[in-house]
Amino acid sequence: MSQVAEAAPDPRRFPRLKLPPMYTLIRVKPHGDEIFLWTGHIYDISATGIRFELDQSLAPGSLVDVRVLLPGATHATFEATGRIVRIHDEWDTQGPIRMGLIIDHFAADEDQRQLHTYLSQTQLSAA
Repeated sequence: MSQVAEAAPDPRRFPRLKLPPMYTLIRVKPHGDEIFLWTGHIYDISATGIRFELDQSLAPGSLVDVRVLLPGATHATFEATGRIVRIHDEWDTQGPIRMGLIIDHFAADEDQRQLHTYLSQTQLSAA
């Protein structure tokens, strides 16, 4: 008798939305700096976090500001501040490094509304 392994429950409070990385854009800078230093792509996003890639590895615990452009018929943009919590490709020194970021706060209430509206509209259209 064969057994089917059950998927482990996802401990995240909010579901992640997978995005086509080639059509996303994230700009990143150390928190408080004037100029965005790094540009990358987003793999997935939720109301509270982002998994993205940059050519530059950032240390877990780093506080950064991000500017995000999400794909779709109308491009959604927002700015937020967050902490790097995970490096996914630390061992891979060739090519972009994937990282996880937890959003601490948004630059303005409108930024948070932009993300929430995008997530709800995109998830509804995918259903």
